[in-house]
Amino acid sequence: MLICQLEIRVEWGHCDPAQIVYNPNFFDWMERGLSALFEAAGFSFTDLIGSNKDLRGTPLVRSQAEFLSPARVGDVIVLTSKIVRWGRASFDIAHEFHLGETKLVSATQTRVWAGADASGRLKALPMPKNVRSALETDKTVRYSIAREETAPSA
Repeated sequence: MLICQLEIRVEWGHCDPAQIVYNPNFFDWMERGLSALFEAAGFSFTDLIGSNKDLRGTPLVRSQAEFLSPARVGDVIVLTSKIVRWGRASFDIAHEFHLGETKLVSATQTRVWAGADASGRLKALPMPKNVRSALETDKTVRYSIAREETAPSA
């Protein structure tokens, strides 16, 4: 199964007054993990939707998360995302956040491959075989959205 990892540097704006990551940021990062997983498979959502006028994306229909340990400003955490269940038109994606060996968050989301019917209402569609096949490839891809530290110029 394709596994995508994102290195994320926790910034001041990600944190709440307790100086730990405000939990909605983890859900935002999970969206990035989903997009990065599809890009690692060779498919950007922009291109997929642009090439199929009826496709609307992968709406979220269920989400659960367990918050186990905090992350703080300056931490570089790693999000690992992979698909763990296939349905006819839905799939479950598992997301785990780690700081070193410490698991911070464990989450699962159910998404639906969705298009539009003649009236424009959303409807579930089977995922194209070529997209599913690419997401089933056995490899790990790692990206970084952590900014590099740089010294101020004189």
